Amino acid sequence: MIIKNILKPVFSLAALSLLLAGCGKTIVIEHDETVRDYTPKVREILEAHPSGDVTIKFGKGVYDFYPEGAAEEFLTLSNNCSGDRKVAFLLKDMKNVKVIGEGADFMFHGRIVPFAVKNSENVEIGGVTIDYDYPWTFEGEVLSADAVKRSFVVRVFPDNKYRIDGDRLLFGGYDWEYPMGESIVFDPETRRPYYDTGAYEHGYWSGEMGAREIEPGVVEFTRLSAKDVPPVGSIWDDKGPMKLNRSYPGIALLSSKDITVKDVHVYRSGAMALMAEYSENITVSGFSTAQRPGSPRMITSSADATHFVDCKGLVLLENSHFESMLDDATNIHGVYMKVDSLLAPDTFTAVFGHFQQEGNHFADPGDVLRFVDKTSLRPVVEARLVSIDKGDRTCYVMKVDKDLDGILADPRRYAVENTTRGASAIIRNCTVEYNRARSLLISTPGDVLIENCKFGSMMAGIRICGDANYWFESGNTRNVVIRGNTFTDLGIGGREPQAILQIDPIIPSDARANDFFYHDRIVFEDNTVSTFDNQIIYALSVKSLEIKNNKFIDTKTYAPLFPQLSVIDVQYCGDVKIVGNDFTKWKENATISIHKCVKVENDSDVQVVDSPNPFFYQS
Repeated sequence: MIIKNILKPVFSLAALSLLLAGCGKTIVIEHDETVRDYTPKVREILEAHPSGDVTIKFGKGVYDFYPEGAAEEFLTLSNNCSGDRKVAFLLKDMKNVKVIGEGADFMFHGRIVPFAVKNSENVEIGGVTIDYDYPWTFEGEVLSADAVKRSFVVRVFPDNKYRIDGDRLLFGGYDWEYPMGESIVFDPETRRPYYDTGAYEHGYWSGEMGAREIEPGVVEFTRLSAKDVPPVGSIWDDKGPMKLNRSYPGIALLSSKDITVKDVHVYRSGAMALMAEYSENITVSGFSTAQRPGSPRMITSSADATHFVDCKGLVLLENSHFESMLDDATNIHGVYMKVDSLLAPDTFTAVFGHFQQEGNHFADPGDVLRFVDKTSLRPVVEARLVSIDKGDRTCYVMKVDKDLDGILADPRRYAVENTTRGASAIIRNCTVEYNRARSLLISTPGDVLIENCKFGSMMAGIRICGDANYWFESGNTRNVVIRGNTFTDLGIGGREPQAILQIDPIIPSDARANDFFYHDRIVFEDNTVSTFDNQIIYALSVKSLEIKNNKFIDTKTYAPLFPQLSVIDVQYCGDVKIVGNDFTKWKENATISIHKCVKVENDSDVQVVDSPNPFFYQS
């Protein structure tokens, strides 16, 4: 390996670090075929510059990274699996750091996180690829299936490493191994999940499938619990059990600010490709998740392509391509903690509702907290945080500047969120396709603009939610503009309806009303929706909703999964405008359902009914 300063042709690493200590510097690492593992050298460079002020440039070539020589750090990975992790590039308590690849291909081996940026500022990661030696998912082609025996036979892709223990299949990599867990079936022709793919999903909660090796690389699975056996020729994919399969994100941004991720390509990751927690001002440009050209595999990241939790400032996603991940292209949200008890009139305990949020930073003194009724999501009171004790990472003790006694009469009825955190977002010129789950989830109070994107996910196109009972993802949106986008044949999953625009704060039917609106202003304009199923827009509890100048086209690609639903369904909303939309190429006999809205302006010729969607959180 050759390491050199760009101004001085050749230096040893030690001499270089000594010579340039205390000033901004650029270190060039050129590929050396004799080097097995670049991890110790990267660690040495970073430890020699503990405050940052360094640029590391990699020349063209494949660079291997192994866990044995990596730095170790406890990483709180919200919506992933937290814990002690080996990290190849640990940027901690640093400022002004760049890691730049000029044709560099990074190959990671085993249980190692490629990049973790923690308590750092002004960091850029750019021009690199992220890949692993073994995939984090088990994949293979279905050769045959027997509906009577509840069995099917798979030819395992050759880059999977697996073994049979008794009648259990375990798959793994360099230093890890997972049992079978969460599964999905893909169509190799379209590279998308199969139409009505929920019918082929084995419920891991029902028990592991049996496995028997027929010959090397060919495995018969039995005890299938799915409604139907997978189609012959389909690609069976399994990512292992829930509490293991989100452990090794590609890039983790933690309590950091002013971060740029540019021209980074993630071929594989063992969790989200990029996640950010409690961070500020993040730019993601020219980012992608996709398989290497020519690969028969369907999956890149085992979870979201990008994910932002309790961030603030601006999240910018632009000119990026998100495909083949096993969850959303992005999710931007806060956290609801469950209020557990009042210790004093101004002091309360709160616990995390979801185990993958435990240890979340949540708040700092001076932040404004909002308490909401968990069922109705109505706000109850706001107070400023005075102090916080995070105890054992699961239960926090918080003191505020307000007397809560009498306001929170039954503390466990309430959840609490941090309103000081709430990023604005611009998402533009992006493509989402071939993935399980939704394109975008948006639950942030900052201004949001989504424009000039192409969406083709398995579930909803854009979901705007709010949930204090399951995922515990806050919060209410104030101003969301969705314009000039193209949506094509979404909602093929089949388990429940998925609208193109799905605004569904989780409020049960007996807690809904039109004197309170969870979301404020949402505009859906100048979009083209070409799809097969009946419902395009579902909206609950929006104060101001504008659906205008959109074009709706019936593709007839598949049979509708939910033909009984209205094209637009609005419930318990305030001021609703449905104007200027083109339904000329939409389905005959379509309806628009209006249920208990305050004011509706509708200039379409589509029949208006009162027939709300019966599937979304009615009890």
